[in-house]
Amino acid sequence: MKALKKTLVIGTSSIMALSGMGGVALAATQADVDQPTASAEEQNQQSAESNVVQVSQVIGEFAFTQGETTANDVIKKNLGDASKYLCGAHAVADAEEPVEDWTISVSGAVSNPYEATYDEFVQSDDVQSLLLGCACAGNPADGRAAANAEVTGVSALVMIGMAEPSAEANTVVFTSADGYEVALPLDYIQMHYCPIVFDVNGAPLAESMGGTNQLWLGSTAASYFARDIVSITLEERQTPPPSPNSDEARAGYGNLPNIGVMFGGDVQ
Repeated sequence: MKALKKTLVIGTSSIMALSGMGGVALAATQADVDQPTASAEEQNQQSAESNVVQVSQVIGEFAFTQGETTANDVIKKNLGDASKYLCGAHAVADAEEPVEDWTISVSGAVSNPYEATYDEFVQSDDVQSLLLGCACAGNPADGRAAANAEVTGVSALVMIGMAEPSAEANTVVFTSADGYEVALPLDYIQMHYCPIVFDVNGAPLAESMGGTNQLWLGSTAASYFARDIVSITLEERQTPPPSPNSDEARAGYGNLPNIGVMFGGDVQ
């Protein structure tokens, strides 16, 4: 940011010292004595306000951007293959179902259960493409298990709305073809963009993450990114599952055995 200049703010005591007034003592009047003394917090606030420098226009360039997308071969290497074991997506079957054959049913505490095919999703007006991030929950700082991608799919919330859930429904369960489940509070889905994705960077999901479709969740660890979703079930639970960003969910994730324990340190 070449146009941005560092502004040096000189305090009152520095000005006095520079002007030769550092040793001048000012006599206090009776009015000064009678005035209540401001607290340290108030003095700090007043000092901060007096030192604020306002700039009418800031000019420059930011070197960091989230608009870049990660190539599919990089996603496959750092997330697609690894997520078969590290994320909650589970391994994709060797013989993958042709993308045009998969269907998703929406049922449970709804008044309009239905089943839709891939072709019906693709041809609907609800298909959207947007840039989303994907990062493994155990990814360290500067770790490679993170990516930005332009994903194409249908919002899970739109699919749920089409089924007309009951007023008491508070839990959404996404079930994969192998029986793996991800349960989330309904209000969490309502507050985050959560698409069922079938294309990544303009190519079928199988070329990067693997599988035919995958649940992506905005601002959520990839451990919830289940693949090959075949059903979405609305439930009325007495206690809905914890939100992924809650302390309860993080504590539960921390107690799961890691990959070395599960596979004896040798992942094939």
